[in-house]
Amino acid sequence: MDGEDGKLFQASSTAAEQAAAEKYLARASQHPVIWAVRAAALDLLSVAPGSSVLDVGCGLGEMSTAFAHTVGPDGSVAAVDLNPAMVAAARDDHVASPQDAVVTYQVADVTSLDLGADFDVVWCERVLQHVSDPDAAVGSMARSLSPGGRVCVVDADWGALVVDGVDPALTTRALDAFRLKLRQPTIGRTLHRRLVEAGLADPMVRSVHPIATSLADAASVIPVLDRRQADLVAEGDRADWFDSLELADARGCLLVAMPIYVAVATKPSRTSVLV
Repeated sequence: MDGEDGKLFQASSTAAEQAAAEKYLARASQHPVIWAVRAAALDLLSVAPGSSVLDVGCGLGEMSTAFAHTVGPDGSVAAVDLNPAMVAAARDDHVASPQDAVVTYQVADVTSLDLGADFDVVWCERVLQHVSDPDAAVGSMARSLSPGGRVCVVDADWGALVVDGVDPALTTRALDAFRLKLRQPTIGRTLHRRLVEAGLADPMVRSVHPIATSLADAASVIPVLDRRQADLVAEGDRADWFDSLELADARGCLLVAMPIYVAVATKPSRTSVLV
């Protein structure tokens, strides 16, 4: 699932890469950890009927559809993604309902959004880890808000990923190789600061810290644990890494844990220039 410049989950260049990315996103969206993270974020946001929502990095559009139902026919949802194939997939998968808001889908870059400045809510889930300039992305989202509007950013801290039950030196090499595939592997811990530096107010931060003791469970959302994604690990370590994970799992000794952060902040009613 490598994308441009050797990075993970970027706009895919082949049909096989796109299909793999879609399968991963579909699988992850059904995982209880993702449900818990989204529930925590939505609890902080309290999105009201009639709101206008921007879903940045919409992927397959699950949250766009959920927001359309929440805001209802008097609201609106704009769903954007940098990957044209992902936008097409989200549009094709969307099932419209007269009780829901209309969802519009388009290709856009989070670092240079040009969709106006009148959104009540901007949602950005597990996107900033893949962005080369996260400060530009947060600033762009902040400028998309109307005064009093709120932005919610959700992201993992892959730098705090813990795997126990496997040789520590092998674990360090495997996880370090995986983190090199991400542009911003420690983005989660920085979300609060980035929102504040973008001129947003009243930041609130929560974390979900899932723990898994089943390899199948953990590998469904953590690619470096999935043998199908073996190229995320250095070739010389691949066989030992995945064999060791499976042995630890069989012995009941495996533990995997990692924090996922949720941060919400508000655009002041009277604003200075946002960076």
